[in-house]
Amino acid sequence: MIRILAAGIVLVLGAADGLPHASFPPPNSILLDAKHKEPKNGVEQEGNTISIRSGVGTPTTINVLSFSRDAKLLAAGKDFGRVVVWDVPRRTVLCALSTGQGIVAAIAISPDDQFVATAGSSGDAEIKLWHLPDGKFVRLFKIGHPAVQRLVFGIDSSLIVAENNAVTSVLDIASARHTQDLPGEWAPTLSIDGTALITVSSTEVVLRRAGDWGEQKRFPKPTMYAYPLSFDTHSDVFIYGDSTSDPSFIALRLSEGETLSKPGTAKLPRLNLSTGYFVSLKPKSDLAFGHSGGRLWLWGVQTGMTCVSEVLYSESGALSADGSLLAGGIDSSFFAKDKIEPGVGLWQTEALRNACGVH
Repeated sequence: MIRILAAGIVLVLGAADGLPHASFPPPNSILLDAKHKEPKNGVEQEGNTISIRSGVGTPTTINVLSFSRDAKLLAAGKDFGRVVVWDVPRRTVLCALSTGQGIVAAIAISPDDQFVATAGSSGDAEIKLWHLPDGKFVRLFKIGHPAVQRLVFGIDSSLIVAENNAVTSVLDIASARHTQDLPGEWAPTLSIDGTALITVSSTEVVLRRAGDWGEQKRFPKPTMYAYPLSFDTHSDVFIYGDSTSDPSFIALRLSEGETLSKPGTAKLPRLNLSTGYFVSLKPKSDLAFGHSGGRLWLWGVQTGMTCVSEVLYSESGALSADGSLLAGGIDSSFFAKDKIEPGVGLWQTEALRNACGVH
């Protein structure tokens, strides 16, 4: 297992976590970054201890992944401000950006495939908009501290929804202005079909229409630390993370608040909101795909069946909007004798489900 300690980042070898992962198949294909001169990562080894100097990233780390709505494009946010956009059908790099944003931890592609929005850790908290496929800079959105945590595009590509400092903001691309602010609401999560938005406040879950952002429903938060991760209005399933519970991921019926997953039934790596993670429901199903603890997984939220990958030494994953493709960052262990070329694995989800026998 890997532990992260204070005073910089120190990774220490430890025991395996005992999670099942033998049946998780290898990816159907792998996307690779374009060859480029990578900056030094400041990694030092002493015995079995690796130290990474504070403020220094790791060049091959992928912090966040995001598909376009038609699954033709996939964007990756990396350290040192690098963003890579792939043409998925051709399995080639569409463009690579030097954003100057340090650790890029929020990224989104517009539904019309014309723009990619990025946010990172360097300088003033801001969102940058880039044109596709040429990767030209378009516009800067000043947000303010702290760094932007989430980015999603509205269904019509004209609006960006961002979270910063417990305020969810709707930004107009053309004017670079705030069209609406939702103070005291955070963790904006768009529904699988893009027609609704969920946020949370200190006490409630808020469901809104996408587009005019009008409020549809409020209900009490299931727990104090409930953090929205994915929901589907068609299957009526809402998944949230709770760092105080076991397991970390819990599913509810959105309409009734009925718990679908009982504590202890889903053997999944725990959610850690300070590292990379993702969860997404497959449309019109009770099957969820996710990433936590450096592993990819799938989960039948009603049956409790799970399938968990080997450690991928990564912090990222994404599911295409139609649920057909799962993407996950893959990196090498510092201690591995046989190094692999870091990249993004792609899995056909139906073949993955069949291989794992999860329903």
